[in-house]
Amino acid sequence: MNRITFYLLDVLVTKLIIVIFTGFLATSTQAEIDLTTIDAFKINNLGSHSLMVSKKSSQSANGIFFLMERPHCICERVSFVLGTPDLEGFERPAEDTYIKGTMRINHKKPQEVEFVVFLARPDKEMNVIEPKNFPSIRNAKILEVDTVYGKSRFIMEGLKEAMKQATKMCESFIPYIKEKVEAKDMKT
Repeated sequence: MNRITFYLLDVLVTKLIIVIFTGFLATSTQAEIDLTTIDAFKINNLGSHSLMVSKKSSQSANGIFFLMERPHCICERVSFVLGTPDLEGFERPAEDTYIKGTMRINHKKPQEVEFVVFLARPDKEMNVIEPKNFPSIRNAKILEVDTVYGKSRFIMEGLKEAMKQATKMCESFIPYIKEKVEAKDMKT
């Protein structure tokens, strides 16, 4: 056997042992999810049965995220986190209002999109908006969003893989977080 074959066999056996080991402990072991994929997507738990997949803009602190919740494990509620621009005369849209903007995928023609302002707390600088009618982003490599908050650009390569990874975690039905167990007084 050459070195590469031996290495691949070793990796395969190690993965098999991990799968078997975690399969037996799946009912008693729980872990918090906080990982970053090689394509810079973050996958985090939002409780025992909800995941959030997110990515930062390539140009700012803005971000895109979507949720995945049990029992259906479907990628849903695409949302954007956008900063309030520091422009003179800028009027920040209020929560539960609608704004117009555009989404542009892979440098194609921008499409008009209506967004609902989901979160815009007066004491915070960040806003969360959700597109209501939007083009598919599943095959997007580059996603550009233009709204009253400004322009944001997201490198979306690896999105399909991040969706698959989150789906596998979701379908495992292993709780994502450890439940706290309080120590009780024991009489000895």
